Amino acid sequence: MTKQKGQFDSPFSCWVLLSWLFLFPLLTTYGQPVNTVFQRTSWDTIPASPTAFRWVAPAVLIPVGLALLPDYPNSHLDRFYVRGEIQDKIHFRTHADDYLQYGPAVAWAGLSLAGVKGRSNPLDRAFIGVLAYGISSVVVLGLKHTTNELRPDGSNSLSFPSGHTTDAFTGAGLLDREFRGVSPWIPIGGYAMATSTGILRMTNDKHWISDVLVGAGIGLLSTEVAYHVYPWLKRKLGRHKSALHQLISARL
Repeated sequence: MTKQKGQFDSPFSCWVLLSWLFLFPLLTTYGQPVNTVFQRTSWDTIPASPTAFRWVAPAVLIPVGLALLPDYPNSHLDRFYVRGEIQDKIHFRTHADDYLQYGPAVAWAGLSLAGVKGRSNPLDRAFIGVLAYGISSVVVLGLKHTTNELRPDGSNSLSFPSGHTTDAFTGAGLLDREFRGVSPWIPIGGYAMATSTGILRMTNDKHWISDVLVGAGIGLLSTEVAYHVYPWLKRKLGRHKSALHQLISARL
């Protein structure tokens, strides 16, 4: 692991990071019997709406991020001041955030592949994940190409919001929702990786603090919407499938 000319990258450091990401699912369930870790609840016993806290977090992050967007002269409460403080005090660059953004998703998939039982069955879990990432991707890409916000380093105009941070917090939300009952370290680890991703995006001068806060909020909100909407979609698709089978049977 080397540090040269403000850089903090090497093939070795990347391999260490990737190895840690893949080992995380196993470490979080160490000493717990696979397939008996957590009894899955049926969709009928899951509350129709998420807990208030899960809605409060994005409801706070997004408005605060938006409030920091304008330039307030001589203010300690805008993105320009925060960016200046970070760049004055932290002088390294790293590509670790390019990998770390996938950490929560890798942990979520790894626990599923290891046979750890979470809140929903593996098939439902997969569809929920696809739905959550689909929602977050559409929102982020739409905002990036609509706002055309210049990055702090001036590299392009796709700064707002942070896609890396959104992906990381979407994965962390999925980890929290599915495996909180297995071990409290699972959501803690997921949110730690997601938060680290957002911080590194700012230290790398790729995003303003407003981009990161709004990105985190979008990721968490996308996961909540996916869990809230999926049971309804599943029922609707089930009805259409049943109607199609009846129509085919009638014609036969």
